[in-house]
Amino acid sequence: MIRRRFNKVLLVAPDNCPRRLAAEYDYVKHVPEIDRLFPVIFDFKPDLVLFDYEYVKCDLERIVRRLRMNPFYNKTKICCYKVKPNRDTDDFLKAIGVNYFIYPGDLVSDSSTDKVSIFSAILDASLMRVLAKVAH
Repeated sequence: MIRRRFNKVLLVAPDNCPRRLAAEYDYVKHVPEIDRLFPVIFDFKPDLVLFDYEYVKCDLERIVRRLRMNPFYNKTKICCYKVKPNRDTDDFLKAIGVNYFIYPGDLVSDSSTDKVSIFSAILDASLMRVLAKVAH
C-alpha cells in the first residue's frame, strides 16, 4: 500500500515550536506570525496547512474562509491540531473547509494495530514526535 504524503507542509504554530523542525525538513515551513500567513502561502504554495488551534483560535474562521474562497488555494488541504475534540466546533470548522483534525491521541502510535491514522499518512513519525512535544 502506498501512503500519501504531502510534499510541502506549512505549520502555523507559536514560536516555541522547535526551530529544527523547519531546518531539518525541506518540506516543512514554520510560520509563527499569523499576519505573515498569506504572503508565505503564496510564495511557498503548500499542499497542507497545519494550524495549532489554540494558537489561531480567534482568527481560524477568517483564515479558512479566505483560503476556501480563493481559487488559487483550491488544492491546499487544511489540517487543525486540537488538544481535545469539541463536536460543535469541529463540525463548524469542517463545514467551512477544514479537511483533517488531529488530536493528541493520534500522535501516539499503537504498534498492535495496522490501522494507519490520517496524521501518519500526512507526515512522517519524526515530525509527529516533535508535534507531540510541542503540545505538552
